[in-house]
Amino acid sequence: MNPNPPSLVMIGEIVRVHGLRGMVKVRATAEEPEQFSRLQKILLQRGTSTLGEYCIEAMQLGHDGIFIKFREVDDRNQAEHLRGAQLMIPREECLPAAAGQFYQFELVGLPVYKTTGEFLGEIAEVMRYPANDVWVIRRGQAEKLIPAIDSVIQQVDLPNRRVVIAPLPGLLEDES
Repeated sequence: MNPNPPSLVMIGEIVRVHGLRGMVKVRATAEEPEQFSRLQKILLQRGTSTLGEYCIEAMQLGHDGIFIKFREVDDRNQAEHLRGAQLMIPREECLPAAAGQFYQFELVGLPVYKTTGEFLGEIAEVMRYPANDVWVIRRGQAEKLIPAIDSVIQQVDLPNRRVVIAPLPGLLEDES
């Protein structure tokens, strides 16, 4: 958990336009599609700029993404201006994470230790990949990439702000 958790949480990003009537394809950063299906409106922002609040008119959960039609967007040209925008919701509207699952904002900033107690750094970023997430652990200018898999991640203790990992042999380049 970040010491100052964000009031808004990103649950997706608009990656492209879909069709001629203003529908967009969203890459979800939220684990549960239900996070989207229960929403009626969403805040869009790009970087630190807020684009505004948009009402969800229609939504399709597809095998290759989530497709959303906003009431305020009527054609492909209007939708094209939203490409790259992040879909944000208030933190209190997040569904509870499933057991063993965590929101990215809960992980970023957590200190990471090896099972030996050695401090490795803090989680700076969570990169999402189809097979598994990869955590970027940063200590000063040095970065280590840690796969978020059961054999490596031993403990995520949100209340005590601590992550313990058992790195696979050769995972950390400074190991002999």
